[in-house]
Amino acid sequence: MKGLGDLKKLLVLSSLSILLSASDELVDVLSDNKSKLIDTQKEQIKVQTDKLEKSWINPIRLQYSKSYSTQFDNTIGTGQFVVSVDQPIFKMGGIWEAVKYAKALGKANDLDIEIQKRGFITQALTLLYNIKKTELQLQKFDFLIKNDELDILIQKQSYEAGLINRTLYDRALLKRNQDITSKLELEMQITKLKNDFSLLSDKNPQDIELPHFGMIDKSRYENSQLEIQRDRFKVEEKQHNKYMTWTKYLPEVSVTGRYINEDKNPLFTNARIKKSYYTYGFKVSLPININSYRDIQSSQIEYLNAQISLDEQKKKVANNYNLIKKRLEIIDQKIALSQDDARNYESMLATVQDLEKIGDSTTYDTQIVENNLQIRQLDQDIYKYDAQLELLNLYANVADAI
Repeated sequence: MKGLGDLKKLLVLSSLSILLSASDELVDVLSDNKSKLIDTQKEQIKVQTDKLEKSWINPIRLQYSKSYSTQFDNTIGTGQFVVSVDQPIFKMGGIWEAVKYAKALGKANDLDIEIQKRGFITQALTLLYNIKKTELQLQKFDFLIKNDELDILIQKQSYEAGLINRTLYDRALLKRNQDITSKLELEMQITKLKNDFSLLSDKNPQDIELPHFGMIDKSRYENSQLEIQRDRFKVEEKQHNKYMTWTKYLPEVSVTGRYINEDKNPLFTNARIKKSYYTYGFKVSLPININSYRDIQSSQIEYLNAQISLDEQKKKVANNYNLIKKRLEIIDQKIALSQDDARNYESMLATVQDLEKIGDSTTYDTQIVENNLQIRQLDQDIYKYDAQLELLNLYANVADAI
């Protein structure tokens, strides 16, 4: 049993290593426009994060003014150029919290873009798997329709010989037409799948080698979830925002400074005053706002909501793993049933071939059994694509897996 457990671990690690090496190729599935859209969104987030990290730094103001006065005998004009700074340097920890808030928000937004990219890739791969699956279903209907044609011949001969009434013959005709209609619908479905894929990728679906997913360990699945990582950063962001909101209503220390270059007042032409000079100092301010308590309370509620959303996301991820695992177990059972049917048809085929040789069976019966064997073998491959679709949903938001 220990050896079997080690083998399962080895298979999981092998599957993950294959997926990691193929991750760059999977990204290439997306069209140039989709890739550019994701890249520009990432660049936009980087710029916005850098801007937000420095948002606590006030701008340096440049001002030039020109004024005229008719108070004296002649109209007198004076000009003034001012460079001023009013910069907070201490906000009870609010400045550092603002920087950490910006970083947490940037990381959360960056993961949102990564999840969006994974969504595009997952959509593309889902379409590809469904194209392959539908192609197999078309082959299956080819065999079903062949059986329908053979059944029509058998029922027609029996009806003409007076062995049966027309009902069975009519049912055989109806069954063939229903299967032909279903096949036409599948052909239309493939056309739609390929059209939807072309909106996500510039590549030919037939040129893409699909990855083969294996079962992932539950602990790695839960610990590597991008949505959980994003929601953790959102909790961190709301926590820093809560503290920032609180510090908005605490004392703030700022330094002030001005550089002034102005025309002298004509009344003080001979006075010992400078045309250009500096003023500097500091100030302490405390805002009094009637809504301060409500503002702080609102930020606290946002923080609590983020924590609840994170807990709910963890539950959702765990439930999704259990649900997909159960679906895979059912698919495995379907494959096992199809394999059992295939073995029965192989045995039946050998029997019916022997009966045909001695004249106790017709070539129609042999062909029908052969077709049923092919159908059961195709069913196994179809179910395997169903399993890959389930595993794709499992891997969709696992870090470094796609």
